[in-house]
Amino acid sequence: SSAQCWAVGQTASAPGGNTLSETRHPLLQHETAGTWRKAAVPGLSPRAALEAIACPGASDCWAVGGSTATGPAVIVHWAGGAWQLASSPALTGGQLNSISCASASACWATGGTQARSGTTTDVLEIWNGSRWSLASGVAGGHQPTEITCAAPGHCLALGLRHGAAAAAVYSGGGWTAVPAPRGGAGAGAAAIPSLLGCAGPAMCMAAFPGPHPVTETWNGQTWTPVSGSLPAYPSGLSCSGSSGCWLLGMTSRSQPVALKWRGTAWAPVTVPAAPRHGYLSAAACGSHCWAVGGRGGTRANGGSYTYPLIRPLP
Repeated sequence: SSAQCWAVGQTASAPGGNTLSETRHPLLQHETAGTWRKAAVPGLSPRAALEAIACPGASDCWAVGGSTATGPAVIVHWAGGAWQLASSPALTGGQLNSISCASASACWATGGTQARSGTTTDVLEIWNGSRWSLASGVAGGHQPTEITCAAPGHCLALGLRHGAAAAAVYSGGGWTAVPAPRGGAGAGAAAIPSLLGCAGPAMCMAAFPGPHPVTETWNGQTWTPVSGSLPAYPSGLSCSGSSGCWLLGMTSRSQPVALKWRGTAWAPVTVPAAPRHGYLSAAACGSHCWAVGGRGGTRANGGSYTYPLIRPLP
């Protein structure tokens, strides 16, 4: 809502730069009146990482993630009081990476379970207002990796089908295969955009980061490549209703950058008090918009460091 925002992630400590022995902890922050404060989830493993969050109501938020290679997937819920752990039907050794809620009784989450053989089975879970359950697979063997639900009863999922990039739309209570974004020349049949967002059932954006970043728009029937300059390193794509879509990332000079979708092209906007080195990776909008990411540099011993970065967007 316009009165508050939530952000999730994890913290890490690697004394001497030894990332093999670093200690990780879940990170959950709450903003009210322009001030961010840390929040706790009682019972959540101290080794957990929170990967994504969705809030279908002003006092209704879900966050998902995972704990360890042998631990269960993590789902936590906030109903205006304290955060609480929720039961996830995903198998042990799983992690949920994305979540999208079209209403308080319609949320979808995707992730995977890691087997001893090293293979990964993709998981699709649904919240019906009273419990989480494993959803039947998308028609045609689609393995979803990303999902976004812009309106009740409407979702767009991207992933793989028989080793090739695939997309499916949820409407009328069922999934239907639709064309997948192509990703430009040389992307390959298995290329899946790592960034996805929808402002409405017929207004979605997908981005392929890489040496030659590509973005495409979805009008409900077809994907169309977007021409124009993009950030050197796009790392976030956020869309929300009337606030439209934002593309976030970092310039070739390692400075944070934000672009707003203007209907036909991306237009850069000024990031207030932007640090010399940093990036933006996600945004959320109520009556105004906030972007989050990191800022950092290099220590005297050559090791890098990063601190949280939170900025309002005009």
